[in-house]
Amino acid sequence: MPSAAKFKQYASLRMPKYRQKYGLFTVEGRKVVDEVIHSRAKLEAVMASESYASKQALPETCEIISDADMKRLSQFETAPGIMAVVLMPSAQAWQDQAPLTLAVDGLADPGNLGTLIRLADWYGMTQVLASEDTVDQYNPKCLAASMGSFLRVEVVYVHLAEVLKNKRVFGAYLEGTSLYDAPFEAPSVLLIGSESHGIRIGEELENLHRFTIPRLGQAESLNAAMAAGISLDNAVRRLRERGVAKFALPFNK
Repeated sequence: MPSAAKFKQYASLRMPKYRQKYGLFTVEGRKVVDEVIHSRAKLEAVMASESYASKQALPETCEIISDADMKRLSQFETAPGIMAVVLMPSAQAWQDQAPLTLAVDGLADPGNLGTLIRLADWYGMTQVLASEDTVDQYNPKCLAASMGSFLRVEVVYVHLAEVLKNKRVFGAYLEGTSLYDAPFEAPSVLLIGSESHGIRIGEELENLHRFTIPRLGQAESLNAAMAAGISLDNAVRRLRERGVAKFALPFNK
């Protein structure tokens, strides 16, 4: 049973500043807890509520706590009943020679960021580049939306305008050349802004290629995750046509 001090610490992980202070975050739900247990992630604790434990088989080394304590620790309105406390991995530098990097500017919606992490994982990337004011990757809604991909894809927070200053950057805009004609080469950065504010650093980037996803209907815009999915698929296709080995078929080999 965790001590009172540990309970207080774990409860504080609802807030980003305490996640950073303690270097810990929580994941909830059986599927993601099992994924974390069988990954290379370092665990501090695995806990299940009494009611969950009475109905489900538990992982090894899982501690049982009261339903009231689980509700106190959970970051969801309805606690799933099982939780892992995980140590944050050490921050890594951006691998700037990767053939394709997905970057986000000022993304505030955790669900969108989680979906972007999942997309990056789908296309074999291990990093997403993000502006310093982008939502915390360990936000519980972001972790849930990533569907476990947070275990394989790291979000690297940087001063985007400075880091991308001399890089080949392709930015998604409502107006620009067609995405289908964008001349992606390795290495390239695919830059996505928020739906409400778009890309804010465009004027600071000398090598920015502005593209748009051709619109055939009347929708005013696409959210960041939708735009990234369409753009990533086209970028990967173009790089594969150019013979970039990472994206050669069969894709996952």
